[in-house]
Amino acid sequence: MESLLQPVLESYSKFSIEKKVSPSYVQMYTKNKNEIALVCIKNKTIYNHPDATEHGNKCEQEELDLTGSPLKLDLSLHTMLDDTLVSDEPQLWSKEEAVHLPVGIDKARDIANLYHKSLASVTKADSLPMWILTNPASEGKPLLLTLQSDERNFARGIVSYEGAVTLDEVDMDILIQEFCEKKKLSSDMVTSTVDCKFLLSGVSYGSHSTDELLNAPHSGVTELHCEWPGKMLQIPFISCKVRFEQEVIVGHLASPCNAIWKSVCSLHNINQLLVDMTAAGISTVNLENSVVRTYVQGEKRIDNHKKVQNLLNETETYAYTAESPAGGCVCVTADTASLAQGLAAMSTCGSSNDFTYKLWDVLRDCETADELVTLLIQALKFISSGKIRPFIDANNKTYLSKLVLKLSRGHSQTAKVLKNLMSSPAQALSLVAQVGVEKTMWEYTRVMALLEHSFYIAGIWTSDARSHDSIEQINQTIQDMTMSGDYTLNPFENISNAEHSIRLDCESFYDEDPNELTVDDFASLKKHGLVAEKKDVNEVPLIADEIDISPWKNLLMRFAQVHVCLEHLYRAETCLRADFTNLKPIASHLLEYYVSEKSPIKTVGQVMSDPVQKISMPISNIIVQDHLKKNAFWYRVEINKKDNAVNKGLKRDSKIVYVFSQQPVFPPSVWQHLEPASEEIGEVTTMGEDLKYYITKYVFISNRVLNKLN
Repeated sequence: MESLLQPVLESYSKFSIEKKVSPSYVQMYTKNKNEIALVCIKNKTIYNHPDATEHGNKCEQEELDLTGSPLKLDLSLHTMLDDTLVSDEPQLWSKEEAVHLPVGIDKARDIANLYHKSLASVTKADSLPMWILTNPASEGKPLLLTLQSDERNFARGIVSYEGAVTLDEVDMDILIQEFCEKKKLSSDMVTSTVDCKFLLSGVSYGSHSTDELLNAPHSGVTELHCEWPGKMLQIPFISCKVRFEQEVIVGHLASPCNAIWKSVCSLHNINQLLVDMTAAGISTVNLENSVVRTYVQGEKRIDNHKKVQNLLNETETYAYTAESPAGGCVCVTADTASLAQGLAAMSTCGSSNDFTYKLWDVLRDCETADELVTLLIQALKFISSGKIRPFIDANNKTYLSKLVLKLSRGHSQTAKVLKNLMSSPAQALSLVAQVGVEKTMWEYTRVMALLEHSFYIAGIWTSDARSHDSIEQINQTIQDMTMSGDYTLNPFENISNAEHSIRLDCESFYDEDPNELTVDDFASLKKHGLVAEKKDVNEVPLIADEIDISPWKNLLMRFAQVHVCLEHLYRAETCLRADFTNLKPIASHLLEYYVSEKSPIKTVGQVMSDPVQKISMPISNIIVQDHLKKNAFWYRVEINKKDNAVNKGLKRDSKIVYVFSQQPVFPPSVWQHLEPASEEIGEVTTMGEDLKYYITKYVFISNRVLNKLN
């Protein structure tokens, strides 16, 4: 296919001619992201190229024009190319396209004619459409020229600027009638479709660095794309198809979902450290340089030593006043009315009063593994003093919870146990990470319970057969079980007893003596040098020989998948002003898309390095009806022949696409050549009844004849 472009590349080497995915301003008229051959002038060649403009314009003058008015900084070229600037204004063109400069229309025709010779002998499947960005200062104000020919079709098109009007001035009947007259057709042989886009919130930052994304003014984009057949721009609420399109930035500093995401990121880093220690040996890992928490530029550093001390002081106060807080979830209650409310409470107060869960909330913010191990030992030393009796939730079956319970009762060889624990960083990290894994499962399950999807989420963590059921089947089962009255189910009931459960079966510390060791326990601890020969009922706490981390890889992937769903749901709730009832079907669609074998999310690291995640899904008109009553950001009208009118009128395929947009479809390097002048562009559209839209028109014609140019 590259050979098709070779003659053009050789003859016009100073132009930028490359095969690439359609830029945004081409997609606006074609509705697809197919590969094309794009011809334009890149900014780097502007000083050396004599054909940048027509009618005697000089390159130096064009460079001056590109900067626009000094009062319109948002239109200046240096602003568009500044990698440190994140614009929060909506626009239809992308950052990379700001360097695309137009070609003079005469030169564009020469390029198209030369390229046509290459296409005249290839099949349609082998043909590569060419689009040329043109200078609209020429007569007719052309913006794009396209050639899409093959051996049986001479296909070409042009996009031009038609002015600016209010929506009231647009008469679809007139547009259709003009099309019919040119194609010699009756109106009943023509079909027209209209689509539009509403920008509910945010702008896209897809081309910025990760640090810029996480500090951006908005945490993503929420849009509604509507489409309907007909002859009017007003949206018919009944027949209109609506797609909910959203882009979220996972880990954005303003997102309340970070209350859980911080845990997932730290678990990802700890898991990688444990894998490295297992594969290459503990001595090969430098704990002082091993990252647990990666801080984003501009994010406030946390004094973790102070936070651990405050947690211990708080727990000591409870011990003296006998006011140990109740267990269970403290961020989601019967009064929780929104995801935002629950997530904000989790960020402020945590999700549980369990001591080890609270300790994890502090340790996950440690910058290095060395800091984490140091603070863990510090906390365990204080607990072993016997001054506090930390609260441990009954459902917490982690080894660290065992250790905390037993240390708080005092043991003769505590110092030796802590010393051995300090010399085994892999064991210390796995003890902490196991708590983090358990707590993260608990939090995702509890938050999603607000949307009645907790049982589906709980099934995700295990190999339970119900995880293969659809969300609708699970919801129906729950409804059947609750028809006779109130019925409370514990989503962890099966998790705790499942064969492949991450929740480990162990003795209850509430029914039996927590200090009693079995013969097997004692033999195991003795083997690792953690106890002396003589067994004492009050001797040492139980520490696992080794925690199996093999299930964590899959769990971390599931955490990332569920988290992306949660980010989308939180933003949908905020932007759509949707309640739990309206969010349930959105949640079902998100879970079935992201939490599956075909999910685009495979690892936590993937999301950390590429935090922008996008979704496009159908949505009920009822949920967004209030938003559809406003003016759309742009409207697009496509007029075509009907299928049964192929041989009617002029014997050729043709279509016209009108785009009515509040903002320019093209970057300033192109749009500056149009009237009004660049300093007045911001004043073309005004609020209220006089809101005006730019009109651009794409005319496409294809003759089914052999047409070879000599």
